[in-house]
Amino acid sequence: MTVQIGDEIRESSALAEKMNDAFDETRLRLKKTMNRMLIMAERTGVGWRVWLGFFALVVFFFMYVWLF
Repeated sequence: MTVQIGDEIRESSALAEKMNDAFDETRLRLKKTMNRMLIMAERTGVGWRVWLGFFALVVFFFMYVWLF
């Protein structure tokens, strides 16, 4: 029984470490994407809040069409 508990703990620890790595990769990817979006917004002369509102509107529209 103790061996099974030890195996379960090792598997859980390995899974938690994999999840932590995946979350870290996702965080870095989102950070890079946000930085690229801010650079794009600066180049176009339109503020980042306008772009954020535009993307929110598009997402809302797709969700509305999908749900109704």
